[in-house]
Formats: sequence, structure tokens, C-alpha cells
Amino acid sequence: MYQHPEKLNKSMNNEQKTMSGGVTVNTKIASDAHCSMINELGFTLIEALLALVILTISLGPALVLSSNISSTASVIQHNLIAANLSQEGVEVIRALRDANWHNGLPFDTGLADGIYRIEWNSNNLIALGTNPPLKITSGLYNYSSGTDTIFKRTLTITKINSEELRVISSVTWTERGNRSRDVKAESHLFDWK
Repeated sequence: MYQHPEKLNKSMNNEQKTMSGGVTVNTKIASDAHCSMINELGFTLIEALLALVILTISLGPALVLSSNISSTASVIQHNLIAANLSQEGVEVIRALRDANWHNGLPFDTGLADGIYRIEWNSNNLIALGTNPPLKITSGLYNYSSGTDTIFKRTLTITKINSEELRVISSVTWTERGNRSRDVKAESHLFDWK
């Protein structure tokens, strides 16, 4: 209900109190200001909670995206390492064949049919055995020293005929979530010399 300005001034004048020190305070205005401040604090709290909810909802997808990007980067890194390890296996067998030629031996000497392991600096094939994981030392993968990795490599040699060998280098590993992965490289080596 609205009051006439004259009545409002009279009611306000009736609610004035003299405080200690001679200061006169209009208690009606002070009471209204106090209620107004409480109402504003209530609105501020609701606004803050609403802003927090909106922020949480908007950051949720960003966090999921960040997690997916990290997981994808890990998968890409593992695929790249495995592809290089697989290619390295084929190249080492090729180097053994070339060493045979250089030493005047038949191209397939020491390269009998079977499944083997091999290191980057191997001079001969290593029996498969239990096929332990490769280790890494100073960026080089081997079986003798370093920190265990998730990668295992096998080389399968098949003699197609007297002048051709098929070499399949396979690298296997397990990704997060128990997903088995593998990369294979195949090459055919010939006695063309």
C-alpha cells in the first residue's frame, strides 16, 4: 500500500531515535536497508550457485575431451613405436642376409625357418623362448638391460623357395583396458646377387 508523501514523512519522523553521542538515526530506514541487504545477499548466493552449476556443466565436456585426447595420444605413440620396432626387425634380418653375401656365404645362412627374437645389433637370431618384453636403455630397445616396456617382438622366417625368404616382424602389446594390439611388417628377401 502506498502512503501519501506527507504521511510518509510523518511516520518516518516518528521512528527517529537519538543514539549515544547525539546522532539521530531513522530506524525505519535502517530496518529497510537491513532487510534489503539480506535480500541482496540471498540473491547473490543464488546467483553464485547458479554460476557454479553453469561452470561445472560447461567444463564437464572439456574434461572428457582432454581425457580422450590424452588417451588417443598414447595410442598413437604406441602405434608409432611398434611400427618402428617391426620395421627394425625386418631391417636386421636384411642386414644378416647382406652380411652373409659379404662373407661369401649363401644368402640364407643362419636364417632357417622358424620364429625368433632379435635385437637391433644382433649378429644372429635369438631363440624365441618365453619372448620377454623388450627393454629400453637410452632410446634403444633390447632384451638385456633397461626398463621393461609393453612391447614384444617376434620374427617369423619362412623359406618360400631356394632363392626367397619371407620375413614377418610382429610387435604386440596391450593397451589400457586390456586391448591387445599388434603391428606387422612383411618383407621378401631374395638371393639376387
